[in-house]
Amino acid sequence: TGSRSQCAGPAGQRAEGFLNDADDRQPEPVCWGYDQQIISVLARLPFLHTACTLAFFVYFGHVWLLMSHPALAVGIIAFFVGYGVLRFWMMWLCAFYGISVLNRSDKRDPAYFRDLPRPGASMQFDSVYHAVMVPAYKEPLDKLRQTLDTIASQSVARNIVVCMAMEERDPKGPEVAEQLRKEYGHRLAGFVYAVHPVVQGEVPGKSSNENWAARCIKRKLVDEMRVNPDCVVITTCDADTFFHNNYFAAVSHYFILEGDDNRYHRFYLPVTNFMPNVYAVPSICDTRYTVLSVGRISEMANPVATPFPLAIYSVPLRLAHQADYWDPFVIPEDWHMYFRCVFADQGRVEPRRIMLLVGTEAVEGKDYFDTIRETYDQSVRWQWGAIDMGYLIMKVSVTHDVPLWKRAKLLAQAYDHHLFAVTMGMCLIMAPFLYGKIPVELWTDVWTGSVAFVMLKTVMIWVWALHICCHWVFLCTADAQLRRGVLRNRMHFYMEGDNSQGYRRWLSLMLFPVADIFLFLVPTMHAHARMFYSSQFNYVPSAKMGGRPLPAQVPDCGCGGGDTR
Repeated sequence: TGSRSQCAGPAGQRAEGFLNDADDRQPEPVCWGYDQQIISVLARLPFLHTACTLAFFVYFGHVWLLMSHPALAVGIIAFFVGYGVLRFWMMWLCAFYGISVLNRSDKRDPAYFRDLPRPGASMQFDSVYHAVMVPAYKEPLDKLRQTLDTIASQSVARNIVVCMAMEERDPKGPEVAEQLRKEYGHRLAGFVYAVHPVVQGEVPGKSSNENWAARCIKRKLVDEMRVNPDCVVITTCDADTFFHNNYFAAVSHYFILEGDDNRYHRFYLPVTNFMPNVYAVPSICDTRYTVLSVGRISEMANPVATPFPLAIYSVPLRLAHQADYWDPFVIPEDWHMYFRCVFADQGRVEPRRIMLLVGTEAVEGKDYFDTIRETYDQSVRWQWGAIDMGYLIMKVSVTHDVPLWKRAKLLAQAYDHHLFAVTMGMCLIMAPFLYGKIPVELWTDVWTGSVAFVMLKTVMIWVWALHICCHWVFLCTADAQLRRGVLRNRMHFYMEGDNSQGYRRWLSLMLFPVADIFLFLVPTMHAHARMFYSSQFNYVPSAKMGGRPLPAQVPDCGCGGGDTR
């Protein structure tokens, strides 16, 4: 275990109890004080982009382009198909590579990261101090206990202070936090809680809650207890986050390894996984969360991609303070905080991949149809992140101390994720029916040069059929590898259910095209349309556990998962 003395003030006091005093640092206005007004206007861009692209593709392209320049129409379709095929194969190659890396990382001893050599390190392993914010609003007590179980089971638990970030809107919040402090405080370096007050103008939600909790943590640890701020790393998570028991040790290791020149310019990202309870939700939701989990593994393992944070991540306190903490006026907090830090730090911020799997649960409503509705609503809320396009455009335009290539890269990545991928998927679905009668010249014999003419619709249908079959086979394979390897015996991951084995599992995963359409494409259009109508969003936390009794717990193997040998 780590040294408790590193996590205490000069007199040996521990961080305990209620925090009601926050750091008073406030962000400076960017565009002459009209930041929010400009972002509100730019929030209309995602819907305009999607609507105009589809309008061109459906009407203008189909009527004018098809008649006047059919070769150009085929070229556009070929670009979409080629880009989609490239993304498909890149995704699956990286996904299987990522699963192999996760399996290797998962079997490491709890002392692995502590014992790794760190040549030239300027600080000791036990000098890194972790402050973990757990935002909660009317969450079930047992669910919070599960999250805290995985924090208290960390190999560096004695270097961790938990801050329960409660809401003033929840009258039972302080009572719940105090109960949890009594149960878990003795297993950690400290246990505090903050109650986010209702502030006029702020958007109720995770980001504003994190803003208050982080500022309270800074006031308590740094200003009052005189803990060195350069040794503090803040981690934020969801109320149903199940950490790998080596995650914080890995963050400590890489934080030290980065050196004085880089450690304060890093985001530390685990591999977020949505499968702890997928067998308790309807098959269409189960399939959607499985696809999301595999996609995140692929993104984290992709050597040419720059992954952005997803729900759970760690950031040095110095960097969070430099960026004026989390933005209390937005709904999407993970990407937005990353962008804030990039612009506050003159573009030096980069992600550091932590190839350890961290779980967060799928939405679980009161019954079958309520769970589907809750999953749809969650997807709408996630796609609300496209509102960051307006924020990015504003910051890219006025922040000239960030290199131009860095600004362009951020904008391109956000555009590809939030706008282009969505419209490309819709266009590819419609293309065989709108442009299917265009004759395409195909080589039938590369030696003699003989050709044949076939309809574009025939070519696209065969391409679609091939990749749908490959996607299903790959998805079943990846799912089996995860369940038999990295997810096996993980604390609070439940890998048993009616659809968890054999042909029933394979049939369940065949729903992925339906899940992608109705739990991704349609919610995206819904979110964009709502943004166009109003940039205000009423944040409602996702339903979790749905009143279902907790299953019997599988004992943790001590390695965070993997084979128990």
